[in-house]
Amino acid sequence: MIPGEPHNDRTKQIPQPSIHPKRDTDMKHVLAFTILIFLLPSCSPETDLEFEPYQKIKIEPVCSSPITRDKDDRVYSGQIKSQTGLTKFQKTYGIDIDAPIDFARQMLIFGITDNLSSRAFQLLKQERMRFFTLDYAQTLTTYMPPPPPEGKKHSWIQVFVSPKIDGIAHIRVKNVVTNGLSKVYD
Repeated sequence: MIPGEPHNDRTKQIPQPSIHPKRDTDMKHVLAFTILIFLLPSCSPETDLEFEPYQKIKIEPVCSSPITRDKDDRVYSGQIKSQTGLTKFQKTYGIDIDAPIDFARQMLIFGITDNLSSRAFQLLKQERMRFFTLDYAQTLTTYMPPPPPEGKKHSWIQVFVSPKIDGIAHIRVKNVVTNGLSKVYD
């Protein structure tokens, strides 16, 4: 207050600039991030992330054999639903399956692996998500075939008979193939 001048209580206070402007900005970001962390779970729809256990489907082996196929063939699993489909499958992979199959009540599931030391041993399903998975394990047997012809690769094919299952869109191959295709032979 300057002596001799009238006193005014309504004088505006001018805010002083912060001594640490970067720290103020950082604190605002920390506060916003903290609020988001607490608000996001309450805003998201509830989802059931509980693990669904696998159920085992009974399968019986029909065929197990080494094959040589095209190097670019990415089919690693599939299903055969009819006699016509079985004929196409046998022609594609050059194998014979002579087991009697009642396609009205049964179907064939097949798996192909490029790891000659592993074998499929069970078919699993998760009902809620409709996942079907062919599970493989190592046999501890080492195969050393001669090098395949140009443009070909060695694989091992297995065919299993199972009860007829409707609605299988894809059969995954557990712990073996990440980008393999599943084919249906109708």
